[in-house]
Amino acid sequence: MNVTAFIRKTSAKDKATIYFRVRDEKCDIKCASELTINPNHWDSKRQSYKQRIALVKDSERQQLNDAILDLKRLISKEYYIGATAEWLKRVIFVFHHPNAYKLKDNQCQETRLSVLVEQYIQAKGFEKRQASVIRANIGKIERFEQYQKTVKKRTDYVMGIDNTTAEDLEDFYQFLVHEHEYVKLYPYLYRNAAKSVTQAVRSDNTLHSNFARLRTVFMWCIHRGITTNNPFLQFEMPKAVYGTPWYISIEERDCLYELDLSDNPHLATFRDMFVFQCFLGCRFGDLLNLKKENVIDGVVEYLPQKTKNHDGRTVRVPLTEKALAIYDRYKDRPTLSLFPHYNVADFNKAVRAVMELAHLDRKVPILNPQTRQNEMRPICEVATSHAARRTFIGNLYKQVQDPNLISSMSGHANGSRAFARYRTIDDDIKRGLVDLIG
Repeated sequence: MNVTAFIRKTSAKDKATIYFRVRDEKCDIKCASELTINPNHWDSKRQSYKQRIALVKDSERQQLNDAILDLKRLISKEYYIGATAEWLKRVIFVFHHPNAYKLKDNQCQETRLSVLVEQYIQAKGFEKRQASVIRANIGKIERFEQYQKTVKKRTDYVMGIDNTTAEDLEDFYQFLVHEHEYVKLYPYLYRNAAKSVTQAVRSDNTLHSNFARLRTVFMWCIHRGITTNNPFLQFEMPKAVYGTPWYISIEERDCLYELDLSDNPHLATFRDMFVFQCFLGCRFGDLLNLKKENVIDGVVEYLPQKTKNHDGRTVRVPLTEKALAIYDRYKDRPTLSLFPHYNVADFNKAVRAVMELAHLDRKVPILNPQTRQNEMRPICEVATSHAARRTFIGNLYKQVQDPNLISSMSGHANGSRAFARYRTIDDDIKRGLVDLIG
């Protein structure tokens, strides 16, 4: 097998493309590269610059000669019997774009982390909301790369799956910590960014979530054989700190259920959805996906969207009399879903308004993500759709301290570390346990 470089006759007087040709038994293929040279300076025998050219710097001449030699070596290394012109095109393309692609099984493999995050999302088939949360990392990575190129003057910087180090992750962490400051300092980085992206200081919990998702992408790439690089082995992850779990009591839930909202049917719908979620314990996205067919003989059956790819168990939750009463109000709606679809921000705002009307103003500890100190706030100011999920889990756990039994109805995987964030060991539970040995 022989690899040669050559140029073709061209009408251009000062620029000719350098081609590469591979010849072997039953193989004769050619492809253009991105290398160019003045045709008057080309030595066809040496396949490089002529030895003496007064108008070309030695460094420039040597750089092109080295590139030709390196590309010929790469083609020779990757050659296989049966190679095609398309293969040669890929090899040359990868040579010219080493920060974005590499050869894997004679195919072009993307190595840019931002692209692989999207490939990971597509491969996993996440539901829309979860995919959006993970996809937010792409914008952060691209802004960080632009910051490195323009501010730090690392003109070729790309966050790649093979070349990212623990030091890069530390630089990325510092960038995210201070990004709210960069909006005014480097506005050109944020021309296409959403206004809400960098308005506030990011908490360590938020940073932990960002890097945890990024680590998952690296592990996915490692398992697929795309890379062997794992910079997280030497990187200290930001620590996540969660406040004391709080939830709505059964009495408070029933207060919402019984609240007369006949003069405000729009708020009544939000109230019904929230209270139904308190009885079901599902995630907000799963609540919106429910259909009347999901209720069979008084039992809700659904497949949690968040965990369906790694835990395909169907969740079954028997409905109480009050939950069935809410179901009966909506089961005959002429729509595919049981409940209307709202975005989560509007839903949370309406739930707080309903709580205020019900005078549910008990103060609960809320962790300030910046100061990491608990602040006492009324539940009518801080309640969200997730409070309904915690209400289901917290009230059940108070009656039966069996995480596996409760997680079978909440959609958590057995042994889930996240489960601990949904319940608290209150004094009533402790008294009950002490009474057992009294």
